Amino acid sequence: MAQEWPTLLGDNARSGGQAPQPWRAPGRARWQINVEGAVRGSPVLDSDLLYVPSLAGFLNAINIRSGRLQWRYKAPAAIPSTPSISSGRVLFGCSDGKVIAIDAFTGSKSWETTAEDEVWTSPVVRNNTVFFGSADGAMYAVQLETGTLKWKETLGGRIYSTAHVAEQHVYFGCGDGNIYALDALTGHLVWKTATGNGIDCSPALAHDTLLIGSQDFFFYALDVDSGAIRWKYETELGITSAPAISGDLVIFGCKAGTLHALDIRTGKVIWKTQTGQPITAPPVVSGSVIWLQAEITFALNVPDGKVIWRAGMGNSLHSAPVVTNQAVYLAGMEGAVYALE
Repeated sequence: MAQEWPTLLGDNARSGGQAPQPWRAPGRARWQINVEGAVRGSPVLDSDLLYVPSLAGFLNAINIRSGRLQWRYKAPAAIPSTPSISSGRVLFGCSDGKVIAIDAFTGSKSWETTAEDEVWTSPVVRNNTVFFGSADGAMYAVQLETGTLKWKETLGGRIYSTAHVAEQHVYFGCGDGNIYALDALTGHLVWKTATGNGIDCSPALAHDTLLIGSQDFFFYALDVDSGAIRWKYETELGITSAPAISGDLVIFGCKAGTLHALDIRTGKVIWKTQTGQPITAPPVVSGSVIWLQAEITFALNVPDGKVIWRAGMGNSLHSAPVVTNQAVYLAGMEGAVYALE
């Protein structure tokens, strides 16, 4: 059975997958398939099916053994969000404000619910509840089984930041420049912390620290309970790349093309690597290797940030790869999907 990769960056902790040991560079493409429309969201994986959303409005289920399309579902609008898989359903957001749950095996619709504007965020599932933000400025919580609304909290700007959902709190950034913590049961505000510009980046949480970047050029580390700023680090340009976690390191990119690795507790720079290309897609940490999609695809060492492999495929502004022990799966803006082994 293939490894599962059910949500953005592998799991809600943004910890990524497991690379083959020792590191082995991909030697060839096992298969390639073109889906209709550009791919902005990242693929997700469950058992033998890779689910790839497209801006043409299709959710494509690709058999990873054969590289063939098993089924596809036509949504009423573009699918910019990364899907999530839970309880046999694939959940995703659409540019018309709908969030749709699809049977993961048959491609038939289970339910849909509607926000008042487009949904670019990835639905996050915890405790039988689906959390998602919308460009209408609201965070939503709906029932996993039915899509019935549990609560809606309207804030001060668009929400393109996929939430991090802990046991009690929902954490995310907002277009009004604030980082928010809401009560997961009620949606009531717990705390908010201001930055200097809008936030499209998704947060990660490690060592009781919330980690998130802003368009104000700064990367922030906040106390998870109070929202107090523990440290902040200035980059060259705005940050839309969601961070990845590797032990005591937080790794993220910025639009200036630099990939940064900082100590989570102190904010000390451990290394930074200039790729020469704007970075808006999140890095994926897999074992001792970082995978990154930009105009080309990179693999870098976690300890020192050195580039150990690159290839001119999988070009993407936002999509992140799926990494398993068997293959690396990439989807690009031109609609090509690759399995590298």
